[in-house]
Amino acid sequence: MAAALSNPKLDELLVKGDLDGLLRLIDEACDAGDWSVVEQVAERSRLADDRGHQIWPSADHADHRLALQAPAAFSARAVGRDATRFGIAPLAEVAASVHAWADMAEHLPDGPLRATVAHERVARGENLSSLTLDADPLGLPLRLAPWEPACDGPAIGPYAIEDPVPPTGALVATDLPDAADPVADPGVEALRDLVRTWTTESDGRSRAVCVRGTAAEAVAALGPGGLRMRRMGPPEALGRMAWAAASGGAHGRRRGAARGRFEAWWCAATLAGMLDDAFDGPSGDEAPWPPDPDELGDAVGELRWWLWDDGHLPQGWHLQMAVEDPADGLAWALEATDRA
Repeated sequence: MAAALSNPKLDELLVKGDLDGLLRLIDEACDAGDWSVVEQVAERSRLADDRGHQIWPSADHADHRLALQAPAAFSARAVGRDATRFGIAPLAEVAASVHAWADMAEHLPDGPLRATVAHERVARGENLSSLTLDADPLGLPLRLAPWEPACDGPAIGPYAIEDPVPPTGALVATDLPDAADPVADPGVEALRDLVRTWTTESDGRSRAVCVRGTAAEAVAALGPGGLRMRRMGPPEALGRMAWAAASGGAHGRRRGAARGRFEAWWCAATLAGMLDDAFDGPSGDEAPWPPDPDELGDAVGELRWWLWDDGHLPQGWHLQMAVEDPADGLAWALEATDRA
């Protein structure tokens, strides 16, 4: 068994800098439930960098397996190390995908990582409204609002993550109107921020526009050759925004469901005109964060949300949505795609 061989075997593999052997040892220890060995690999592989061995991938993989498969104490310690460089998902999300808050809470240190794990659990529907957090980087309510969808999250496995594009549903062919003239509005960047990882860490691209007019006129300003549309309710719209913001696209590192929820709130509040133009972060002084959930829910409900395409379903990762504010006569459209 791995437990009987772990220390001598690990010593030898570290001295040799044998990455393949370390990955096999992780598999053996996980199969045997020997989490102490996996933890040793995570901790000691990083120290080997000082000796010139580039075996940090074994440390990243060991911490991922601990967060995903090990008991809560081991999982929480992996989160607390926060040392992964290129993991397939943030360890806070990995751990929260398999452990309830009550199982992890006593093992998590105070600080931003503890808060992020809590927000990951809230994104999955857990009510933690009685919890007080220090150093909260997101500042969102610790329970889902009635207008927010719960996020099941992606299927996270030992080696890969399944995070498919939400089904588009049936879009209806619509006459493409004349394009309205674009106007400057902070909602344009808020929409593009949803897919910032796609465009900065992967091969994705995004365009967004704001016009005085309808949602269809906003889409027309992006120049598609045709137009199909489907009206969405606020929960679906917020869910799609949160999915995109959580995703890493084709090649980027996933940001996690907690960050996805934050970006969806931020974008919705911006489109609803609830954030001051000068307010550029949850720690800013220009406007309160977060907005009152009931007020934001009312504002989100007054906006009109649409999915659209040009008559052809995009391939790969995509988010093509339009938003209309009938009260102010503004509309926005976003086109974002990324491909493997």
